[in-house]
Amino acid sequence: MSKHTPGPWKVLRPTGDIGGQDHNWHVTDAEDTFVAHVFGFNHAIDDQSEANARLIAAAPQMLEALEACAAYWYYKRSPSIPEQSELISLGAEQAQRLIKAAIVAAKGEI
Repeated sequence: MSKHTPGPWKVLRPTGDIGGQDHNWHVTDAEDTFVAHVFGFNHAIDDQSEANARLIAAAPQMLEALEACAAYWYYKRSPSIPEQSELISLGAEQAQRLIKAAIVAAKGEI
């Protein structure tokens, strides 16, 4: 399986009309390379289409946060690492920071 397009990803509103619709959103990488297209069909669901695009764009951050959580739990459950280890504390802090950043990005609160 090949790797995904590296993040960060961002949400853009296309400048041109695609397929007769003007309620669409693009997800691109840092170099504006196309990653995904979210179709919207009318004004009533335009906010929902944008929210879907933001959720997709946050995927690399969510993956990073999940990896940090997995590492934290590995360290926490490892019998060779003392419970009060700085490694466990740093892992928890990193996981929490990444989780918060992914949630903010997914909700479009940047």
